[in-house]
Amino acid sequence: MILHADGNSFYASCEQIYRPDLRGKPVLVLSNNDGVVIAENKEAKALGVKRGDPYFKVKDLCQARGISVFSSNYTLYADISKRITSIYMEYAPDIEEYSIDESFLFFDDCKWSKRDFEEIGFDLKNRILKEVGMPICVGGGPTKTLAKLYNKKAKLHGGVFIYDPAQVDSLLQETDCSTIWGIGPARAEILKRQGVENALMLKNLPLYEAKRLLTIQGFATVRELNGIRMIDKVVRLKKDVITSSRQFSVRLYDLNTIESALVQYTQLAVERLRAQKSECGAVNIYLSTCNYYLDDPSQQYSNGGCVFLPRMTSYTPDIVEAARAILPKIFRPGYGYKSIMVTLMKILPAAYQGELWINPLEDVKKRNFMEGLDGLSAEYGRQVLSLAKGISSYGKNKKIGQKKETPKNGPVNWEMKREFLSPCWTTRVSDLPKVW
Repeated sequence: MILHADGNSFYASCEQIYRPDLRGKPVLVLSNNDGVVIAENKEAKALGVKRGDPYFKVKDLCQARGISVFSSNYTLYADISKRITSIYMEYAPDIEEYSIDESFLFFDDCKWSKRDFEEIGFDLKNRILKEVGMPICVGGGPTKTLAKLYNKKAKLHGGVFIYDPAQVDSLLQETDCSTIWGIGPARAEILKRQGVENALMLKNLPLYEAKRLLTIQGFATVRELNGIRMIDKVVRLKKDVITSSRQFSVRLYDLNTIESALVQYTQLAVERLRAQKSECGAVNIYLSTCNYYLDDPSQQYSNGGCVFLPRMTSYTPDIVEAARAILPKIFRPGYGYKSIMVTLMKILPAAYQGELWINPLEDVKKRNFMEGLDGLSAEYGRQVLSLAKGISSYGKNKKIGQKKETPKNGPVNWEMKREFLSPCWTTRVSDLPKVW
C-alpha cells in the first residue's frame, strides 16, 4: 500500500499557523515580486480568487472582501515541510518527498487491512494538525496514481480515504479523466474524442490504444489504474547545471548595486551546489534589461560571460570572486537592468584534489568553514551569514509594512518586491512570537 499525504492549501495554511486570527478567513499568497496569486485557501476561492490571477487585478477585491494577502515566504514553508516530513518518517519504512507539500509513504512489506491504514491516516492527520498546525488529507492505494486519486476524494471522507478493491470501479466511473494524475485537460479531451468519458473507461482501455493515444506515460497510467505499479519512487538526481536568478524590483543602472545582487544570487547557487555534495568548474553570468518589458530597442541590452575556475570547488568566496570578475566585462552604462542570472557549470561530485603546490589542509579548512556556514543556514535561515558585498545596504532596517522610498542620492532597494512578507517564525530568533 502507498499513502499519499498532502497539505491543504499548503502555503496559505503555513501563513495561518502563527496567525490564529486568520483561521477560517480568506488568505492568498503571491509569487516572487508580488506578481500573481500562487496559492489560496478555500475561503478565498469562494470569493472568486483563482490561482494565476495577477495581483493588480484582484487587489481591489482583496481590500473590499477582507482577503489577507502574503508575499511568498519560502523559508517558512520549507521549514514547515521539514517538520511534517519528520513525522512521516516515524510511520513509513520508506517515503518520497514529491514536493514541498506532498509525500508518498510506502508500506510495501506491511500486510495490513484497510482499517489499519485508515487508522494510520487519521493518526497522521490528527498528529500533524496538533503538532505542526497543518491540515492534511491522506489517500491510499496500491499504486501512486490511485493513491493520488484517493487523496483528491479524501475531503469527502473526513480527510482520509483508502482504496477498496470492491468499490474502486464505482469511484472511477464518477471521476473525470482530467483529474487523473498524468492525464490533465488536454489528454482528457483526446480521450473524450475517442469515447473515453470517465476514469473507469480509461482503466479498461486496451494498452495498445493507451500507448497510441497517450504515449508511454498513458500506458503506465492505465496499468496503475488497474493496480499494477508502473511509476516507481522518484530518486532526486544531482543537477548538472545550477542556476540562481530573480528579477529586480526596480531597474538598476549602477554597477555596484548590480554587483551586490550578483553576489547574493551566487551565494544561493553555491549553497545548492554543496547541498548535493558537488563542486563546479565554471561560472556563467547573464545580465539583461528584460527586453519584453521595453518597446524602445535603444533601451534593450543583454550580454553574458563565462569563466573557468582553476580547480573544482564549492568554496563560496572563490566562486563569487570569479563571478564578480565577469560582471564589468558585460556591463554597459546607461541601461536599466532588470535581472541577472548566475549559472554554475561543469559540476562533478565533490572529491579530494591533490595538487603539488597547494596545501591539502587549506582545502580541509575551506570545507569545514562551508559546512559550518551551511549548518547555521539550516538552523536559522538562509543568509544568516553573508559576504558583505551581497548585503543590500537599503531597507535592511525597515520594518514589515513600512513604505520604502528610493532616495535620490543613495542605495537602491533592488531586492525582490515582498510588501506582504510574514515573519520567519520558525527560523529567525528575532521573529519569534512574543507572549506578554
